[in-house]
Amino acid sequence: MSAPDAAAIRAWLTARIGDVDPGRPLHETGLSSRDATTLAADLGRFVGRTLAPTLVWQYPTITALADHLSDVDPAAEYVPLPEDGEPIAVVGLGCRLPGGIDSPEAFWRFLDAGGDGIGDVPEGRWETFAPAEDLAGVPARGGFLDDVAGFDAAFFGITPGEAVAMDPQQRILLEVAWAALEHAGIPPSALRGSRTGVFVGLSATEYGSLTMTDVTGVDVWSGTGAAASIAANRLSYLLDLRGPSLTLDTACSSSLVAVHQAVQSLRRGESELALVAGVNVLLSPGITAGFQRAGVLAADGRCKPFDAGADGIARGEGCGVVVLKPLRAARGDRVLAVIRGSAVNSDGRSNGLTAPNPDAQVALLRDAYSAAGVDPSSVDYVEAHGTGTPLGDPLEAGALATVLGAGREPGRPVLLGSVKSNLGHLEGAAGITGLLKVVLAMTHRRLPPSLHFRAPNPHIDFTGLRVVAAGTDWPRYSGTARAGVSAFGFGGTNAHVVLEEWPSFPPRAGDGGPQVFALSARSAEVLRARAGELADWLAEGDLPLDAVAATLAHRREHLPVRGAVVAERRDDVVDALRDLADGRGITGDDPAGAPVFVFSGYGSQWSGMGRELLGSEPAFRAEIDALDPIFRAEAGFSLRDALQRELPDLAATQLTLFGMQLALAALWRAHGVTPAAVLGHSLGEVAAAVVAGALDVASGLKVMAARARLLAEVDARGGGAMAVVELSAAELADFPGVTIAVYASPIQCTISGAADRVDAVVAHAERLGRLARRLPVG
Repeated sequence: MSAPDAAAIRAWLTARIGDVDPGRPLHETGLSSRDATTLAADLGRFVGRTLAPTLVWQYPTITALADHLSDVDPAAEYVPLPEDGEPIAVVGLGCRLPGGIDSPEAFWRFLDAGGDGIGDVPEGRWETFAPAEDLAGVPARGGFLDDVAGFDAAFFGITPGEAVAMDPQQRILLEVAWAALEHAGIPPSALRGSRTGVFVGLSATEYGSLTMTDVTGVDVWSGTGAAASIAANRLSYLLDLRGPSLTLDTACSSSLVAVHQAVQSLRRGESELALVAGVNVLLSPGITAGFQRAGVLAADGRCKPFDAGADGIARGEGCGVVVLKPLRAARGDRVLAVIRGSAVNSDGRSNGLTAPNPDAQVALLRDAYSAAGVDPSSVDYVEAHGTGTPLGDPLEAGALATVLGAGREPGRPVLLGSVKSNLGHLEGAAGITGLLKVVLAMTHRRLPPSLHFRAPNPHIDFTGLRVVAAGTDWPRYSGTARAGVSAFGFGGTNAHVVLEEWPSFPPRAGDGGPQVFALSARSAEVLRARAGELADWLAEGDLPLDAVAATLAHRREHLPVRGAVVAERRDDVVDALRDLADGRGITGDDPAGAPVFVFSGYGSQWSGMGRELLGSEPAFRAEIDALDPIFRAEAGFSLRDALQRELPDLAATQLTLFGMQLALAALWRAHGVTPAAVLGHSLGEVAAAVVAGALDVASGLKVMAARARLLAEVDARGGGAMAVVELSAAELADFPGVTIAVYASPIQCTISGAADRVDAVVAHAERLGRLARRLPVG
């Protein structure tokens, strides 16, 4: 007996363990060490060989166990081809920022409009740490998120108890990283087991002072919930990512240093894809109070980069994530921009631990542009560290003028800006937020304004420099948009990243015709919300519908609760999605597996069937063209011609229906729908056998032709009839001369026989008030 395949092993494990996510570690379902050992022994008996008792630790999910034990060849090992200086593609963005920003699109609208996200600290935020009287005089203005506590723990399979113990920065990071992968068109499940690196910049660890101070309140989740390292590690764990997983803390440069590390990892071949993030949440008033006493904070709670009135920073919170790939590996992806190079260094022994070093900044810039192979004088724009401090701004501007401003033609200054003017200083997330801004500006070919610049700082020589005080088109001095992003840690770690635009190509319109718009979520409530959002977005946009449908079908995670609409015109798609948003058409997923194809019998045909599909579905048309020569050879007529005219005689109609069923099955498979099983009724049995591979097409057609010929002979003799009646087999035993053709249900049968005998049964059933209907035959 052959060993069970992966599907059989998955079915056995599901029956044994229960209906659980096959990609979720089994210990999360409550499987104990003893249970795991017993499971390995029982599973060994099922597959017919002794298994190690530690098997479940080595292969912790149903999918991993099934693939391992079925001897499935593993995916081809990733063989990196390192190339020094290879551009790194930015293929996805995610963000959650002050001002209600929860998407790259919302961030761009905010930036382009000159949005200001500074506001008061949310009510109750700081009172957890200190009584109200101690907060008197602590500046309460900054860039705050609307909600740092909300978290969809169930979506990630995290228990409520563990979620409470998790630092809000970990929670936010998970949600924004998922959104960034969606923006990239990469289903997270496609990354399982891959060499995907996670690089997170995070410099605040205040949550642990809440959860770890009271020893009596510490539980099993407190340690991982408070640890900074777990921010990156948890993301790698939940998505089963096997590349480097690092949380970096270099203070205000943390997330841009994370970008640098990711670029190096991708170029070395250590990672094949990287998720790079920065996250910062202002939970405690302590750092704010400390900054105030050090004279770091602006009196009005706003950063005013390079302005004469610059008097300090405003603190901010938020999260940004970028998805990176080597450019060669990004074929088929939407490339938003490319990273040409980066550099990191330290101030060394400057004029104080937290004092910047202008010489170090000059060296950093030279290193970065040398690594990128970019002439500094060709750079159009720099997203500066730009904190708006009396000391920092002049030193930074001086370094920029030395390296990027030298040798420029008149009228081609280095343009400067800082997103801190919009959001405040996001500290550990500051660098990634600036990078997000630059990528969005490149894709929109426009530089948004840097706020609060009214008069130039008199301590800055602006020769060769100009602040973007009003939104402007990107100048493209060299013909290609180029920019730098800077971030400087207050302990002296400096980072600079060089970006360049990449040509964008609008999605090509397809062949038209109806499209399937598939949506999914983990709950019906969320699915309805997503349907409504998509409807609004489509109503306002002009992106080709087939591109949207293809992305939803092939570049999204397909979650358990699902809904779909089929439409051709934009207005119809929008209306159908709004119906879905109202709760109509939502279904639950059967986690047991794939769909089943059911092939009907004679009688399901209609005049004109297949004609629209021939015109609108290339896969259907290709299958008909492939079947046509076989039909000509075995049946003596053209299948394509039969579908394009009125249906022929009984025999040819049956064969045409058979061909139609084979082409429909091929169409579904072309769209990625593969059946777990096939069923057929009457002539559909033959189509099912062909689709399952039990018969080839020519053999199936011979069976069908012989069947059709015999039925045609019966039809030619006349006198026969068929009917469906709501009578049981026992009741039909009283009517000799009538044969049960189909046992449709315990109380319904399809009968055949001489016309008068069939009519007698129909009349009997009608007298009883039951269903009775003669079927058209011939």
